[in-house]
Amino acid sequence: MRFEKLTLWVALIACGCSGSPTSAPDGGATLCGNGVTDLGEACDGDSMACTTLGGSWSAGMAECRTSCAGWDVSACTLGTPGNTEVVEPAVRDPMRWAQARCNDGTPFGFRISLAATPSPVWVIQLEGGGWCDDATRPCSEREAWLTTNLPAPDRATGLLVTHGILSRDDTGNPTFADANHVLAHYCSSDFWHGATTELRPSAVSPGGWYYSGRANVRAMFEVLAQRYGLDDQDPALQVLFGGNSAGAHGAQFNSAFVAQALPNAREAGRLKLLLDAPWFLDWDNPAHRIENATVRDREVWRNARAYWGATGDPDCEASVADPIDCWFGATWYPFVSARQPTFVQIAQLDSVIGLEIHPTLGMDAAAVGAWRAQLRATTASVTWLFSGAGPYHVLTLSDPGWAMGPAGSTLQEMASRFFDDGPPERVTF
Repeated sequence: MRFEKLTLWVALIACGCSGSPTSAPDGGATLCGNGVTDLGEACDGDSMACTTLGGSWSAGMAECRTSCAGWDVSACTLGTPGNTEVVEPAVRDPMRWAQARCNDGTPFGFRISLAATPSPVWVIQLEGGGWCDDATRPCSEREAWLTTNLPAPDRATGLLVTHGILSRDDTGNPTFADANHVLAHYCSSDFWHGATTELRPSAVSPGGWYYSGRANVRAMFEVLAQRYGLDDQDPALQVLFGGNSAGAHGAQFNSAFVAQALPNAREAGRLKLLLDAPWFLDWDNPAHRIENATVRDREVWRNARAYWGATGDPDCEASVADPIDCWFGATWYPFVSARQPTFVQIAQLDSVIGLEIHPTLGMDAAAVGAWRAQLRATTASVTWLFSGAGPYHVLTLSDPGWAMGPAGSTLQEMASRFFDDGPPERVTF
């Protein structure tokens, strides 16, 4: 199975280095164990005050893990339980993570809330929030908070009320309430899969924007591995990676990278995807285009993808004649789900993907029927599926959404069984 090429230090998140040089994925040698922090290593045989690693820690010393991929935080003392910390990778290490940035060049950030009692379970979510492409949606008209960094600075901590899959309420979220929670701020407007490092100007925005979604995801996983205890060498590690809306697309686009970063968890079936509203159709109805577009959907997304300098799932793109095919759920799903267990939540008539992006669709009963039929046909092979009649959009980050569904098969209940390796379920209602 072909994964996208990673930089040396990204690949070393999962490195099982010993005291002597070993072969790296790119054919070079790692020097873990020589007492020197070499390129690609977070540390090598040394220790560090936990408070230096992040604002979530209040005391303790962290030892370098034997893999040199990060710090053993088992001796670190958590500060206020339930607090959430803002992490901006480019601020923590500008040499390593400078390219993790928002549209306007400010540092990308994510929020982390560590479990009050140390836990090997991680729920890592990518935020959604639409897109801009300076064609169908000018980036200059986008809400400012979706193009810039979080309002709180790096290392800021405080209480953050969360809901749904990130709730700390054992009653409404029994499986994940006591996990480590990570929520990545969406500020790249590229469905998290822009792969550029330079400004991308356009006629609408001559000054240009950055589209660094992939760099943001990579930096986040590196930081979590280095400073917060996300350790692929831990046989108890369990990771539920996903997102909602644009974040769900981003999770599937980046799933190959995450699988390579966490190979032990992936191989053991302990890395899973939960995708909340990730399903685009290869829709072609001249009467119901995307917003102000005059071409079919695949051409809108083809142009946006080129503008962002984006890349899709590598295994999918290596197997199709036209890479834009991998934008659509029916094409990418077989490749992504073959890599790790994948749960899809999608409304049969999505209020955003169907009705907001195609604003005239809801005025045409025949077109709505065709949309539903195409959605049902293209999701027929999805082994873990939650699909209500709609219209609604995302569910995982709200308490009512998390509780939606038939008795005994709510989204929360199905997600728990999915995470616990239950047999596949398809619930439509």
